[in-house]
Order: sequence, then structure tokens, then C-alpha cells
Amino acid sequence: MVPDLGLGPEIWLLLTLLLSVSIFVSFRRPWSLRNLDLLLLFVLAPGLMALVGNGDDGGTLVPFLWLFFGTGLWLLRCLVDLGLARRPMLEPNLNAPGLTCLSVGMIVLLVAETISLPIREGTARNPAASDDGKVDAHGAVGAVSQVPGDHHDAALPVPTEPGVVRWRSTQILLSRVLAGLAHIGVVLGLWMLGRTHFGQPIAGLSAAALYLVMPYTRIEVVDSGQVFPAALIVTALVWYEMPARAGALIGLAAGWMPASVGLIPLWLGFYRGKQAAWFAASSLGVAVACVVSGRNVPVLSRWAEAMGARGLAQAGLVPGQETPSSGSLWSGLDPAYRLPVLVAYLSLVIVVSIWPLRKNLGELIALSAAVLLASQFWYLEKGGTMVLLYQPLLLLMMFRPNLAAKRAPRPERSSDESISPLLRT
Repeated sequence: MVPDLGLGPEIWLLLTLLLSVSIFVSFRRPWSLRNLDLLLLFVLAPGLMALVGNGDDGGTLVPFLWLFFGTGLWLLRCLVDLGLARRPMLEPNLNAPGLTCLSVGMIVLLVAETISLPIREGTARNPAASDDGKVDAHGAVGAVSQVPGDHHDAALPVPTEPGVVRWRSTQILLSRVLAGLAHIGVVLGLWMLGRTHFGQPIAGLSAAALYLVMPYTRIEVVDSGQVFPAALIVTALVWYEMPARAGALIGLAAGWMPASVGLIPLWLGFYRGKQAAWFAASSLGVAVACVVSGRNVPVLSRWAEAMGARGLAQAGLVPGQETPSSGSLWSGLDPAYRLPVLVAYLSLVIVVSIWPLRKNLGELIALSAAVLLASQFWYLEKGGTMVLLYQPLLLLMMFRPNLAAKRAPRPERSSDESISPLLRT
């Protein structure tokens, strides 16, 4: 958004759409599924951009309804993906060196903007930012990193104590560094998946380039609360053949963002035997450790929230909690209306954890995206706006080949079991 050049949000959206269509649309096969997916990616943009800068103002019901509509379409698309066996290879209109150049240039610009973006601007344009985070950021910008021409907001408290200023500046800096590293982790993870598990480096490179081009990445660029668990989930997919390591990453993602909790039973249903036990112990151990430490160590909890972590209260998982006055579709509604949505979500998690019985990597990617999408409907604060959390999985689903042969590693058999029954006798 460069007002001096007339590059407002709407122009930026059109430019990203034009760039995405030019590079990734298959003009020889206009009715291909990837072309439809590419256009479907932008269906969330009107609702999200309507909330940019005024997410707490009145009259936000229509944007949230639009976001829920787009989220529902993608949830249906993820479930339909389970029955799509044919995955023809559709190369992008830009070759691998060109995609690499584009990706490197975009990630450098993205990380530079993540670190240097003024606090006030970064939180104002992020509809998924929590209300408390906005107040803290507004106060901190006046005392820590005020930019030239900026002014204080008299309605917001500005910390003046040197100790408060020092700690807030450290928290803001670490949060921005974490967001920048997480963006790099997502890009590298997408590329590694294409190279190692897809057998098509161009597919992973395409997903990474499209991730950097999408408007949601720039709108929510400083939101480490979303980007960090997204990077953990993508890395877990890279290491899916190592259940303990993947479990630790999924458990940390669930502890950092409660919307990711449903991934634990889903991934548990992906493994078998000792592999499932390793994953369960690792994921549940890390997730429980995050919850217990957050409840019993207030300093650690405050630092985690300052770094972007979401709490159970923000997700609406604390009994007896009142609905927020704004910033959510559930604002002002009786909590009883949200209960059937939670029950439907839990039913979906149980079903996809059991079926398909033997999931492959492609089905795991689609169902992981479906679980994260479904969590947006019951998430109490800013539900529907957390696009960066599941966007990398949607891109992997778009560009992946047939992964029917990529399944969970078989449990290692003992030396006695590996001996032929005839030799035993």
C-alpha cells in the first residue's frame, strides 16, 4: 500500500490476481481443476479486505459472513479432493529459474517489510490481530518505534516507564523476527515437499512462489501467531516419516494456536502401531506442556502472547466466557448458538481421523487443511480471518501429484517376526 503512488489495497489485489493468473493458469486447459482452485483462492479477499483497518468498527457482519462462505467452499473442496485420483502435471508458465528468482526476491522483500513495518500500520491492516495486541502495539509504537510523521493516539495508553519500554521493544522485535523466520520456514518447507515427497521440485517451487504472491501473505505479514504454526505444520509434513519429530511439531502448533488442536487426532489416525504411539506421546506431551506452562507460569504466558500465541480464551474454549463485543461473527450472540458448531467440528475430526482407514500423504494434506478450515467457524475471536494458518496446505493440495504410494512408514518388525515360518520350524 503506497498512497503516494496510488497503489491502494484494491490495486494491489488486482495486481496479485493478474500475476497469479499469468504465471499459474493453464491456458491450454482452461477448465482444469488447478485453474478453478487458483480463482477460488481469491474468494476470501473481499471479506478480508473489508475488515482491513476497521475490523472493530460496526457493521462487520457482512465481511464475516463472506469469509465464512469462502471458508465453507474451501472446506468442501478439501473433502472433494479425497476422491480425485487423477493429478495431471500442469507446469507453470514461468520456468524453474524464473520462479526461483521471483521467490527469492519476494521473500527478501517480505522479511524486510516484516522487520521494518511500523507497529501501528502492521496491526491496523491485520484483521486477525487480537484486540489486546492492537492496544499494546499502539502504545508501544509511541514509546518504542514511532515512525516519522506518526502521532500518538490519545485514547490509548502509552508506556513511559523505561523498564516497560525496554521489555515491549524486545517483545515486538522478537515477534517480528519470529514472523520473518516463519515465512522463510514455510517457503523452504513447500520447496522441500515438492523436491523430496512429490518428486516434482517445480511443484514445491510453484507453491512457494504463489504463497509469496498471495495478498493474504502481505496483509497478515507480521502475524507470527498464524505463520509460526503454519511453518510447523509444513515442516511436520516434510518429516512425516519420523512420527516422534512430526508429533512434537504438531503438538507445538496446537499449543501455540488452539485452532490446530484437531490435527493431533487426525495425524494419530494416519500412523499405525508403535509409530502411532510415538506420535501420540510426542504431540500430546508437547501440547500439554504448553498448556500447563502457560497456566502456571504467568511470565511465560505473557511472553508467548506477546510473540503472537493465541490462548484458550481467545478461541472461546474457556467455560463461561462472554462473547466479544466486536471482531467476530459471534459478537453479541448467546454462546448456546455456538455449541452446535463445536459439536459438528468434533464430529468432523472424529470421522476424518478414522476414515479413510489407511491415509496417504495427499489425503493427510487435504484433511489437515479441512480441519483448520472447520476451526474457523467456532473460533470465538477473529474466526474466519486466519487465512495464513491453512493457506500453505491449500497450495500443497493444488500442486501435489498423486501420492497414493506415500503412506505412513510401517512399524519395524522384530528379528523373530522377519524370519520365515518355515525356517523357524
